[in-house]
Amino acid sequence: MKVLFIDFDGVLCSDRYARENQNEDGVLLDPSKMEILKSIIDRTGAKIVLSTSWRGHWSKTEDGLDATGRQMNEIFASYGIEIFDKIPKLNIDRAEEIRLWLDGNEVEAFAVLDDMFLDAPYLRGHFVKVASFRALDSENAEETVKILNA
Repeated sequence: MKVLFIDFDGVLCSDRYARENQNEDGVLLDPSKMEILKSIIDRTGAKIVLSTSWRGHWSKTEDGLDATGRQMNEIFASYGIEIFDKIPKLNIDRAEEIRLWLDGNEVEAFAVLDDMFLDAPYLRGHFVKVASFRALDSENAEETVKILNA
């Protein structure tokens, strides 16, 4: 299975978009960034695994979802994207939480999209650093597709 670990703030929502829409309730995801994400999924067949700090709101089961988690599912579904899973929330380094998830799953290829630099040897060649002021763009998308389809 191919997996795309995804952060929200700074990746699917630029700093500017967040400032301009700060009075909105719930999860802020820029529609233009969701379209780019959809193109990555369409071109790679990757499954989405949440690495965002928002992941605590989401669950694989309906019982574990709160209102924000339901909103996340609705937003992703409106683009034809399904959230597959999330990394564990252990309050340790995010890169280590990703490693723990990888250790428990069979993965043929993976990529990580984040605006925070994640420095870990096992992420080299899999990590795409996104500039939070710009968020996900076509250059990031191309790099991600190459990693997942290599």
